Amino acid sequence: MRGFFIASSAVAITALSRIGVAFASEPIPVFQRTLPTDIKEYTTLDVAVHRGNVEISYSREDQIAVYASGKDAGGKDLPVEFFAKTLVIEQKGNSVSIRDALSADSLLSSLYSIDYRIDVPRRTTVDSEVSGTGNQSLIGVSGPATLISGTGDIAAVYVHFAPIYARTGKGNISCTRAFGVNAETGDGNITLMENGNSEAVVKKGRGKIEVGGARGTVYGSTDAGTLHVRAVPWSDWQLKSKSGSIRIELPRKAKFDVEASSGSGQVEVGRDDMQNAGGTVHHLHQQVNGGGKHIVARSISGHISIE
Repeated sequence: MRGFFIASSAVAITALSRIGVAFASEPIPVFQRTLPTDIKEYTTLDVAVHRGNVEISYSREDQIAVYASGKDAGGKDLPVEFFAKTLVIEQKGNSVSIRDALSADSLLSSLYSIDYRIDVPRRTTVDSEVSGTGNQSLIGVSGPATLISGTGDIAAVYVHFAPIYARTGKGNISCTRAFGVNAETGDGNITLMENGNSEAVVKKGRGKIEVGGARGTVYGSTDAGTLHVRAVPWSDWQLKSKSGSIRIELPRKAKFDVEASSGSGQVEVGRDDMQNAGGTVHHLHQQVNGGGKHIVARSISGHISIE
């Protein structure tokens, strides 16, 4: 059991370092605006831009600071006047909204490279959408948080007190140490590490789902990609795949009920505390170590392994 947790932590640290790359590339700000907030109240941030990378992170408790920079189609730095004209920032009490006036259909604006950084208090609720193309990152807020991108990666770290809702039409999603995660990508990979209730869906393609250290219910669904869950079964799991493989890793002496079935793929057991029928098995239903939480894994044609 101890070895399992050490391995799980190592996986989480690796995922965190990968997410850290998203926060490392910080552009030099051209546009800056600071909005004071009341430290006694929760803060609400609402972001809606057509394109650009958005980074939201905890900084200090008494203000929201907005920074923006970018380059035009020719690679020249966008002037501060550009953001003064295109960014609409409104504040009502501790609620702040940020919009852009760019047209989603503008060919010129589609060639711009824009980065936004927004520093917020820890007790902040976030609702952020990039309707076109752009990556989003979030770190160190209480939540809840909604992050939506038309196309782009989404990364979140340390959202401890409320769930994250993450959606991207095409791109990867990574969440580490969150209260709970509901993540969906049209095409891409999903990595969830040391989170509470976890729901992950890859709608199409060979995108994979990796779940480590889940502390609640787990729901995972993939198209042709692999689905790998490595955690203690604190609650029920439901895992689905069309043609991708499903790999389930649980600590030694874990108590659970498992039902695994694949239409044309094989179900394999690699545990000493489970019966292994040998040969080709397409369906398995066992109570392990007296039984416990229910784990259901189903695939149409993918391989399923329980370790």
